[in-house]
Amino acid sequence: MQQLKKSSASLSTPPIVMTRHVLCRIMSTVAALPAETGGILLGPIGSDDVTGYFFDTTAQCTSVTYSPNHVLLRQKMKEEWLPYGIDFKGFVHSHPGTSAWLSGGDLTYIRRLLEINTDMNVFIAPIVIPRQFRIRPIVVLREQPDRPRETVLRIV
Repeated sequence: MQQLKKSSASLSTPPIVMTRHVLCRIMSTVAALPAETGGILLGPIGSDDVTGYFFDTTAQCTSVTYSPNHVLLRQKMKEEWLPYGIDFKGFVHSHPGTSAWLSGGDLTYIRRLLEINTDMNVFIAPIVIPRQFRIRPIVVLREQPDRPRETVLRIV
């Protein structure tokens, strides 16, 4: 009975479904550079699939913080992505050392974005550890914005 409970709990956390092309682009940008860098995750309206990625070269980054260029990203969203059926799914960014979990600042930012984007039920927020060249798949659910969840990364 205990195993059944564990299994059903893991089913409530959706996987991150991402194209191989997006994963390769993340690994060749965010994972190949010193922390902290990142980019926006994109995909078709009405789906949580990640089929697009934009590396945010104009973000404000220090060795311990990544702040997206929200003005540029909002403009690109309005002019280049939404008119073609592409919507915001989340952000990927890197952390220094081996810390592969969302920080308090990350969660505050995600909560604000969930408040603004009322159509989003899942915020996709993988963390990249450049030092280990690895990605940790994390999602935040609208119903529990203070409880990030590790999930499965499905490459399609």
